[in-house]
Amino acid sequence: MYWIALVLGALFTLVYVILKIRSNQISTSDAVFWFVLSFCMVLLAVVPQIAFFFSDALGFLSAANFIFLCILAVLVYHQLSMSVKVARLQSKLNHLTQTIALSQVRNDRSEEEQGRSAVATDDGGRG
Repeated sequence: MYWIALVLGALFTLVYVILKIRSNQISTSDAVFWFVLSFCMVLLAVVPQIAFFFSDALGFLSAANFIFLCILAVLVYHQLSMSVKVARLQSKLNHLTQTIALSQVRNDRSEEEQGRSAVATDDGGRG
């Protein structure tokens, strides 16, 4: 019965990823990960002997337990890699924000100095 759940879950994932790709809400590299995961779930549902072989070899009581553990492990790894990616992007964003802020401060100071020198030049010519 869990084979039906695997196929339905894989199909739902595929449809969801396709919709997100069409609306540009997911990157291509992330879409590839979800396509591969969905393909693996369909493969395990269509050829359950793979799951039975590995679950017996590793000592699992049920092939379903093996499949769910594998999916959980893959998703935890993916979540960890996404956390690292987000941390890198956040660091880059902070650096970029600081660089832009410093650039704006320099531009403002430069404009103020140009304004002062223009005023000083105007006053010097009259006197």
